[in-house]
Amino acid sequence: MEHPPPLRRASDRREPDDRREQERRGPHPPHTTMRFPTFGEQRIQFLTRYLFCALGWAFFNIPAVTPGEHIPLATLNIIFASYFVFTTAAFYHAWRHPVHPARYRLAMWVDIALVATCMVNDPYDIPPSLVVFIMIVLGNGMRYGMRMFGEALVGSFLAIMLALSFRFAYGTHGISAGMIFLNLFGSIILIYAYVLMSRIETAQHLLERSSKQDTLTGLMNRRGLVETATSLFDRIATYGGMASVMFVDLDQFKRVNDDHGHAHGDQVLRRFSDILFENTRVGDIRARYGGDEFIVLMPETPLDQSEAIARRIQTAFAHWCTAHGYQCSATIGMGEAPRDGRSLEAVLDKVDTALYHSKAATPYGGLQRVDQLPVKLGPSI
Repeated sequence: MEHPPPLRRASDRREPDDRREQERRGPHPPHTTMRFPTFGEQRIQFLTRYLFCALGWAFFNIPAVTPGEHIPLATLNIIFASYFVFTTAAFYHAWRHPVHPARYRLAMWVDIALVATCMVNDPYDIPPSLVVFIMIVLGNGMRYGMRMFGEALVGSFLAIMLALSFRFAYGTHGISAGMIFLNLFGSIILIYAYVLMSRIETAQHLLERSSKQDTLTGLMNRRGLVETATSLFDRIATYGGMASVMFVDLDQFKRVNDDHGHAHGDQVLRRFSDILFENTRVGDIRARYGGDEFIVLMPETPLDQSEAIARRIQTAFAHWCTAHGYQCSATIGMGEAPRDGRSLEAVLDKVDTALYHSKAATPYGGLQRVDQLPVKLGPSI
């Protein structure tokens, strides 16, 4: 019976070498990724916001000199009160929903807008509020990653230019040498921090990728599989969904090593990994679990569809082995999460049973699903 091809997006159709290279580098380069800090980390940032809000209010309401007159003090106090209410609402939202990129950005831009407003009304020729922009850039960059670092950096520079232009055009404050040097020093510090953090994150990203990758096949190793699968199963438990789990064991692989040598065995493993890349999507999780054992996790893929993909993998591998004179095939056990388990270990326990049931029934190239295992009859009375 002809099995339907797996559903694949146009963007998923890549050559094996390109797919392996993307697997090695990860889905996104480090400078485009975003970190998702815990609520504990975000709580420190919100407490810092409250502190700066209180200091800002005191700066303008208990002045040592006459405050600026661009914005009336009553209006400025309303702005501080509005910022306090917004920060409190965002704090509560972070407690309920710690991972929320839109809130990260909105809070950052509100911070920038408030500091720019304070800078416009700052009574000093060299406004101390300029220093707060450094806190905004570093605080967001170190907490949320290089993408937010870049956005905060650009946003702060634009806000500073607008505030300085307003002070120069509509006030009595000129652009002094001290202000120029303060801006230059601040800019150098921020740009240097950005470059340094970018290099650190790139090195860390490459180190993490290499520690989670099987060097022979380009697939994930067991450590990478466990960490990625844990995240996937947590997401399924929180938001719902499902995933098919495929456990593959290469039949007679030891014989390939014994008859042809380990170099040929390595070639078989690399070719099988290519077949996995060719028949799965970019978002699927492929890993070398052991010597000749492989695992594939396919999020949001029904078991009927993943079974068709598994049979295509078996057929492609069997044809390649026959063409190269290897007596090797692939036996596959299959299950579905969360129906067959709510963790990788729980699902693999059942899938492993299905795999060895298949080997007992069909020594070479069998396939068994957990939901189609024969029901064991209880003892007769």
